[in-house]
Amino acid sequence: MKVWVIGRNYPLPQNQMSGSFELEQAKMLAKSEELEVSYLAASLHPTKKIKNAGFQKWSEDGISVFSYSKFFVPRIYPLYFGKLRNKIWKSFLELVANETGMPDVIHLHYPVMLMLADVLKEYKKKKVKIVVTEHWTKVLAKKLDAYESEQQKKYVEFVDSYICVGNPLKKAVLEMTDSTRDIQVVPNVVNSLFQPLNEQHKGFEFICVGRLVVVKQFDKIIKVFADLFKGNRDIRLTVVGNGEENDNLNALIDQLEVSGQVKMTGSLSREDTAKAVAKADCLVCFSAFETFGVPIIEAWACGIPAIITTAAAVVTDELDEELGIEVDFKNVEALKDAMKNVYAGKEKYNKEYICNYAQEHFSEATIMKRLMEIYRQ
Repeated sequence: MKVWVIGRNYPLPQNQMSGSFELEQAKMLAKSEELEVSYLAASLHPTKKIKNAGFQKWSEDGISVFSYSKFFVPRIYPLYFGKLRNKIWKSFLELVANETGMPDVIHLHYPVMLMLADVLKEYKKKKVKIVVTEHWTKVLAKKLDAYESEQQKKYVEFVDSYICVGNPLKKAVLEMTDSTRDIQVVPNVVNSLFQPLNEQHKGFEFICVGRLVVVKQFDKIIKVFADLFKGNRDIRLTVVGNGEENDNLNALIDQLEVSGQVKMTGSLSREDTAKAVAKADCLVCFSAFETFGVPIIEAWACGIPAIITTAAAVVTDELDEELGIEVDFKNVEALKDAMKNVYAGKEKYNKEYICNYAQEHFSEATIMKRLMEIYRQ
């Protein structure tokens, strides 16, 4: 079975590693002997390129990668230049088809963001099956503009399989499109780099991972940490990530006088992020918006508990208390109690139990099985 996986971009430092989840999933799928997998990404931007301008192709970890970079004005509503965008993508896909032949399945991630409904509808007419997976926070927030809403409705009408990474996202799609179609929920996969680290260390370390943006509420986590643990050098907080709030968060750390306990690492590679999480004792996610919450399952894969927000979609029902504590993203006092309780009760969390839960629900084998069932259907 020939599968094209289309992602937001090819992950590079200059695009903040956009497309990393999609590329990882493509590489995971390539481990199946049933599939011949290609990963496709276009960079339509005034300056940013994937390797070089124009059409590029190379092999990487069992998949064929195809990219296309072209000068394009930034996407500013209502200047989407839909016809031109579609023409570029149509040409790109034709170039890929010349290399691989026609695919059996096209699996598009972030469908509303990429706005390829009209292009993929033509492939549907050619008997290619179309699968989409929605991840986008903007869809969850129901803040689509008119053009994006039109794209979303088209996908809902014609794709063969519509997937969301969490139930809240599924609910948002159905409500915005007034649809009753079947939407499947397939969670994100946890990268196999995230493994438990069986070594002892002094003290206790909280860790946060994600883009440094307002909605993640890292400032509130830092303030709560300072209120609870300022002056106790054996208790630390590590913040992994980069983004627009970087300077504000560094200023806050200085203002609260906790620079000796709170470390800002900036962006890390997947390998270094996995090591940082595995060395920690508890992950904290207090985001006001999460379409899924990948850092949470990465923490569980390392065997560490997590304090998670009610906005995260990793939990469909009630959080198993052996995995950590769930708090309302509006309740700072609840966050304070949770951090205090996890620190005080750190011995109660069983690393093996947490790891097994992550493997059962989010491992490559689990997600591969779900996707293969969809492709075969």
